[in-house]
Amino acid sequence: MTTETRELTVQDGQQIDAAVKQLRENGFDSWTQQGINHNADLLFEYFQANPAVPVTVANIFKAVEARKQDFKWLSQAQHEWYQAAQQNPELGNQLAAHLATHGGQAGRLANSGEELFENLSLLFEQIHSRRETVSPQTVADAEDRIAHRPGRQLRRVPQPRRTEPVSAAAKADDGTPFVTSGLTKQKDGCLGKSPADYARERREARRAVYDRELGQGWRRVYEACKREVNIYRNRGFAR
Repeated sequence: MTTETRELTVQDGQQIDAAVKQLRENGFDSWTQQGINHNADLLFEYFQANPAVPVTVANIFKAVEARKQDFKWLSQAQHEWYQAAQQNPELGNQLAAHLATHGGQAGRLANSGEELFENLSLLFEQIHSRRETVSPQTVADAEDRIAHRPGRQLRRVPQPRRTEPVSAAAKADDGTPFVTSGLTKQKDGCLGKSPADYARERREARRAVYDRELGQGWRRVYEACKREVNIYRNRGFAR
């Protein structure tokens, strides 16, 4: 036995439109092409399987409730964006393209997931209310206005956490404790220096002073000899 395909009337279509308009407020996807096709197919299947059930707003609600998990729904952020973009579809497309190109990098506006739709709605509100078009300047101005007002803020891609030291001193640090450097355990159990350690340090300090003075002395002798040679050369005695 062949089942005849149920033909929907104009009145049926009006009932579906009225029901979808109300369902939309709860996130029913009647915005994206994928959502529209998917949900329409499910509703058509329901009324095909139940030919005696009239197409009314109440029966459409029952059909959706019965297979609620199978229908496609939008999040609050998605619903807010699609509803706002209907005011100016061209501006909405420009803004979406701008974020796709200029967002998504560390420190810049997020351009994926729920954060994308939140950013689109906030920027659209600012730019559309001033009847502007999308450009790097108008977007930057909108970002600034949003940042300096109370309420929801734009979502950005987090900066990666630093895993390396930033200063040369930090990079050169080998982890040796500074406070206890050069100290050894003494007879009384405390960290410190022995008399021999202090005597060695004094000898090393005197040797450093001697080497420095000796080096400066040889430098002075060298400079004096150089001056004498220059004097004789100027007088014609040296070649």
